[in-house]
Amino acid sequence: MTITAAQKTAIEEVIEIIVATTPARGKRQLSQLFMDLVDRSEWPEYYEVIPEPRCINAIKSSVERNRYKDALNAYTDLSLVFWNALFYNEPDSQIATDAQTLKTVLETEWQKRSILPVPRHSPPPSSAQKVHGTGPAAPPQPFVMQPSTSATTKLRSTAPTSAVPPASESQTAKSTPLKGPVAAEERVGDSEAIGRQLEKTLPRWQGFGELGMSEVSKASIHQ
Repeated sequence: MTITAAQKTAIEEVIEIIVATTPARGKRQLSQLFMDLVDRSEWPEYYEVIPEPRCINAIKSSVERNRYKDALNAYTDLSLVFWNALFYNEPDSQIATDAQTLKTVLETEWQKRSILPVPRHSPPPSSAQKVHGTGPAAPPQPFVMQPSTSATTKLRSTAPTSAVPPASESQTAKSTPLKGPVAAEERVGDSEAIGRQLEKTLPRWQGFGELGMSEVSKASIHQ
């Protein structure tokens, strides 16, 4: 089953718009380098890298001769023209820029025509991007801060293993015996304190009064 007459007309319209596309400023046709196949004698490595070379003139001729059985096959060939250029050339080169522009025109104009089937926007299975396992870069993912597991592990490893609180300075002082000169001074201080306590319990001495020391001694003897 071939494509319908209406689909054929729509595809031819899309091709004509692609061919006539010019930059925003200037009259240069962006399709000039995509009309014919790359010269094999001048660029043999191109055919080693690109699995399915395509050009606009060959596709246009195939549409005119009703060689396409499915409209999507025509779309695939047209998209390969630009996917091949994007793969083989440097991203910032003029030809890659033109290829990206024309690929966008193809997608936009194709979707405007409801009679044509919905196309795919990713590289076709036969494209160099698929064959060589590469494709357009994926959009960057937002960066999300994650809690550090190493920090958590470190904190847990340094946590105290016992729930018993450390002894206070006063408790340490009471339980630690004194040594050396400090111990001697402590013992002297304790003796003086004991002496002062004993003095408080003894009756206060009234002195010799009118008696002499010898008389006091005699009186104490006779008692």
